Amino acid sequence: MKKSLLTGLLLIFFCPFACSNEVTEDYFDFATNYCIEGNYIEAINYLDKILLIEPNNKNVQDLKNGLRQIIQGNNSSFVPPKSNAVKQAINCKKSGDIQGELNSLEGGHDYWAYYFLGQFYRQNKNYKQAISYFIKSVNLKPSFNQCYLEIAVCYFELGNFQQAITYLKQYLKINPQDDFAYALKARCEANLNNNDVALSDILTAVALENSIDNRFLEGKILYNMRRYEQAKTKLEKLTNEIQTAEIYKYIGLCYAELGDFSEALNNLDKSILLSDDDKTVNARYNELKAKIEK
Repeated sequence: MKKSLLTGLLLIFFCPFACSNEVTEDYFDFATNYCIEGNYIEAINYLDKILLIEPNNKNVQDLKNGLRQIIQGNNSSFVPPKSNAVKQAINCKKSGDIQGELNSLEGGHDYWAYYFLGQFYRQNKNYKQAISYFIKSVNLKPSFNQCYLEIAVCYFELGNFQQAITYLKQYLKINPQDDFAYALKARCEANLNNNDVALSDILTAVALENSIDNRFLEGKILYNMRRYEQAKTKLEKLTNEIQTAEIYKYIGLCYAELGDFSEALNNLDKSILLSDDDKTVNARYNELKAKIEK
């Protein structure tokens, strides 16, 4: 499952929707209203209308998949918010009244209001404050285990990878099918140089959701483990689907470690053309070029 149903639905409640035209904006508003009412079938109908116009809109596709799982009863932990504070905050958000949104949530004092306060502060990168509200939310409703994942995300952003892992383990005991949580744990373990554990986690994530992001992370972890041939093979397969500076950077670095400087330069050059902000890539490129020109 891509991250979680609730996190997907937060795109409806609190994230701006990038519309290509007024028609899709209207359809999204209809879907939002039906979702708030709990009428997920009608919400999906309007999301389908958007996808006819924007078939590559991944956010809308993820929302549609999430709503389908709710309808099928695959996520019993999700309950549509019945908090008046949250409803008021949603209306303020729609009208662009950020202070009104915050004031509404702060006046709620229920687990949904605390949860969305956590989201508010997380989106504004105030991770410590976000953690405090997520903890308040789960203390009021211990079964609301989504908070454990959100707390883990905040600790990850703060660079406290060990604490993030603690909450991810707690979350995964209850939600063992969440690929996002396994992928996030893999990132944490990799940052702590626990690469064997990181690889195990990302392979679990790939088995649950064979997404580009998960496979890309697998390739990067293999590179960190100095399994350069495997990493190169994994990453090169992804270039049919993604062409970013980062992927060509890792492919180039793999070729460099394998001694194929020509292919290394070719890929590092692509990385630099897409983005020349990475000084390590520029330095490695110049180093390899100097070796070839000797």
